[in-house]
Amino acid sequence: MLFKKSITSKLIFLLISFSVLLAGVMALATRFSFQESFLEYVTDAELAELDGMVEKLSTKYQEVGSWEFVARKHKVWMSYLPEKTRSEQGQVLPPPHREHRTDLPPHQRPRPDLRPPPPPTDKSGLSTRLRLINLEGRRVIGPPDETGNQTLREIIVNGEVVGYLSLTPVPLPIEGIDERFRDDQMDTIYYIATVAILLAVVAGIPLGRRFVKPVKSIAAGAHQLAQGKFETRIEPQGQDELGQLAHDFNGLASALERNEALRRQGMADISHELRTPLALIRSEIEAMQDGIRPLNLQQLGKLHGSAQQLNSLVDDLYDLALTDAGALNYRKQDIDLAEILGAAAESVVNSFSKSGLSLKVQLPTELEIFGDPKRLRQVVDNLLKNSRRYTNRNGSIILSAWQKGSQVHFTIEDSAPGVEPEILPRLFDRFYREEASRNRATGGAGLGLSICRNIVEAHQGTIEAEASELGGLKVSVTLPIEG
Repeated sequence: MLFKKSITSKLIFLLISFSVLLAGVMALATRFSFQESFLEYVTDAELAELDGMVEKLSTKYQEVGSWEFVARKHKVWMSYLPEKTRSEQGQVLPPPHREHRTDLPPHQRPRPDLRPPPPPTDKSGLSTRLRLINLEGRRVIGPPDETGNQTLREIIVNGEVVGYLSLTPVPLPIEGIDERFRDDQMDTIYYIATVAILLAVVAGIPLGRRFVKPVKSIAAGAHQLAQGKFETRIEPQGQDELGQLAHDFNGLASALERNEALRRQGMADISHELRTPLALIRSEIEAMQDGIRPLNLQQLGKLHGSAQQLNSLVDDLYDLALTDAGALNYRKQDIDLAEILGAAAESVVNSFSKSGLSLKVQLPTELEIFGDPKRLRQVVDNLLKNSRRYTNRNGSIILSAWQKGSQVHFTIEDSAPGVEPEILPRLFDRFYREEASRNRATGGAGLGLSICRNIVEAHQGTIEAEASELGGLKVSVTLPIEG
């Protein structure tokens, strides 16, 4: 295509079209409005000219007592018209003077011109639109009204109305000076409308480009994201909706960049976690094949432990995939969360003791909620296992729960080591593990907290991490009672 229908061209076309339409509507509206106002002005001006005529007619009526002095008497009627109107009708100016030749015989002398003046050619003249009407509404003299649209001027004698002057408005088109005045005004209106259209065109092009510039910037950035360049950022321009869209775009790009980094790190971690037990199993089997290690229950126990570690990792990956896809099967029912928390705590007492850790449980008698007991137990087990794995020896863990309003809360907090504040929001990202004080040597692929978050959110709840007063990590879970 020779003409690319870009957003810029469409926007400019819309601006110009709207300007043309607006200017046209304004010109037409002004034209009709001005025409009506101008006709009213002309009518009011003509009525003002009738003041003297009304005074003369009322004086004569007072003398005569009726309209007989003017009825069917055209010349008398014309004599009462304003001087301007009579001048236009040829009633004031005398006929051209002709020299009276007395030296010629009578039969050769020019005859006086006794012909009446020609009828007026101005159809909009006052005499063609003015008439006298008596109290009964019958026309006394003047042309008949064929329009049905007339303005009445009262004729008053001794405080009583004795008749009316009926004036028909000026017909369109208006002729003469008034017509020229109207046309001059309309020409001015059309000129202003034309200038407005030109200004809209001149201003619309740069304004359109300025408006579309941030859109093009966002479109270019989206194209970069589609190519996998998640480091792309765009500069917000302004504080309007497009500026907010630019901020949201940068937030999306940051999230994609972070997720991509986590994905790559996760793949490396998963590879490492899979490689470790597999390498151990293979080395143990090869050692037994070569006769280096005896084939006994102790060696088989080591192989079984490595297989269990491998199986646990695969199970975590499977659960994470299901929770991410929303395909995990939830069987919700009325349950006692306090009972689930107590059972989970009791199941880890021995392992905590072997690790040199103390577990303190603070639970109410019951906490009735609507949820999946198996999945919520999985959340508690993961959180307790996470605390046991990362808490220093001789440390302590506290499990507490309570109800507040329509929600149930439970927390698991442990002692040192702690977590840096900037790391707390990332703890629930998949494959994420804090590498400093909570060392990866303790094991785990960084999937447990991510699974916990997905399960809690499936119950319309929230899970958050913060620094614990004991010096370690505090994880808080909030669940609605109704599920």
